[in-house]
Amino acid sequence: MAAVTAVREWVNAQRGTLTGPGTPIPQGAFRQQVRSTADGAYVVLSRVGGTGDLFAERPADRARISASIYAGTDGAAELAAVAYANAVEALSGTRTPMGDATCLVADNVTGPLLVDNHDTDREQFHYVVDADFYLI
Repeated sequence: MAAVTAVREWVNAQRGTLTGPGTPIPQGAFRQQVRSTADGAYVVLSRVGGTGDLFAERPADRARISASIYAGTDGAAELAAVAYANAVEALSGTRTPMGDATCLVADNVTGPLLVDNHDTDREQFHYVVDADFYLI
């Protein structure tokens, strides 16, 4: 399974705590930019690096995944970015199902980092959180 798809499926499975109505990321995670922040924050995931086959006995993938978190207000975007970063940090050493993949650990989390989008036609309130996901 592609790493971005695996992480997206994991994020969207966190209904009631991370995603869904009344949560920090009500719209969930996507692979591509969506147009509306009227319904709350959302995450766009992309792969920005990594390596494969880390273990000789079982193929694995260390995928560097970047999460761009967007919302209609700075407060909502920051809250969503912190919630996502905390959820990823909690993936430390516990095998976690992510779609057809299993995450062994998430590591090297950076962010939330504010991205200044005021001079673009994209949402003004944007944070980035990057992390390495070790997937089998």
